[in-house]
Amino acid sequence: MKISRKNVRNNREYDAITKEVELQQLEIQISEKRTKEYQHKINQKNDDIENTQRILDDRKKDLKQKKDELETLSSESKDEEAKLLKEREKASKSIEERLLNSYNKIRLNANNGLAVVSVKRDACGGCFNTVPPQRQVDIRDKKKLIVCEHCGRIFADVETVVLETAKK
Repeated sequence: MKISRKNVRNNREYDAITKEVELQQLEIQISEKRTKEYQHKINQKNDDIENTQRILDDRKKDLKQKKDELETLSSESKDEEAKLLKEREKASKSIEERLLNSYNKIRLNANNGLAVVSVKRDACGGCFNTVPPQRQVDIRDKKKLIVCEHCGRIFADVETVVLETAKK
């Protein structure tokens, strides 16, 4: 049964219906406000998506350009790499197999692939731990193979830093 404000029987029914109408109007206003807020959030998210898409497109262009540069650099160095690999093969034939196996094992375990490093500023060129002075002297003498105590890399040479003040 539908009751309207016109066909009420007493004041209490009229007041109850009036309050219900006001309550429903407030509910409508709140729902409209929430709808506007959500629409605003949707618009913000769409703007964010567009900005992110633009950034992604720019990054893809940069990546493509960098890949092209890398490809040209690697193609330029392929001849030199092949030449060095041939020299390596020739040199590996004259080295003891035991030493060559150790060298290859060290290369595989090293992060940067370097098995032979030099001592720079009193530190190992691979792990950067300090090398004692007596070891540096042994490395300079080059009488035997000396390896780093920490990372196991082979020391090739000791580079000394000459101070300008000592020259003056």
